[in-house]
Amino acid sequence: MPDAAALLQAYDDQLRTEAETPSALAVTRLGPLRLATFAGGRGFITYRDLGGADADEIRRLVAAGRAHFEADPEITRVEWKTRGHDRAPGLAEALAAYAFVPEEPESIMIGEAALLAVDVPLPAGVTLRRVSAEADVRAMTAMQDVAFGDSLADEMAEAMLRRLARDDGMEL
Repeated sequence: MPDAAALLQAYDDQLRTEAETPSALAVTRLGPLRLATFAGGRGFITYRDLGGADADEIRRLVAAGRAHFEADPEITRVEWKTRGHDRAPGLAEALAAYAFVPEEPESIMIGEAALLAVDVPLPAGVTLRRVSAEADVRAMTAMQDVAFGDSLADEMAEAMLRRLARDDGMEL
C-alpha cells in the first residue's frame, strides 16, 4: 500500500481541476486558479496548486476570484475549494476577509477499487441500478435533496443530464 504522501499525490493528479468541473458551463483561468461557472448561478474556484504563492499573492488571487464572480449577475453563490494538505499560507484569512464562509470539512476515502467491486446484499425492497433517463435523474437528485437537506435538485439534474448527453463516462 502506498504511503499517505503518494495517495495524496494520486488524489491531486486525478481528482483536481478538470476532473472537478466536467459539467461547468464555462471555465476561466486566472493564474493557477480555475473559475468555473455552473448552472443555477453557482461559481466554483479550484486549483491544482498555488505555485508557491505567498500570503500576499494568495490574498490577491482571492480578491480577483471574488471580483470575477461578482461581475456576473447570474452568480448567486461561490465556493472556493480548499484542501487541508495544500501549502497555502494565509488562505483561510484571505477567504474570510472576502466573505467566503467555511463549510463543514469533507473527507476523501482512498483505496483499491478492486476491493470495492463485490456483490453486496441489499435490504428487502431496495434495488440498485444505473440510471440515465431524465425522470430517473430528477428523482435521484430530489432524493439527494431530502437526504442532505439541500434544495439543489433542479440544477444538479440539469448538470447531470448535460454530462450524460456528452457521454463522458459518468455513470449514475
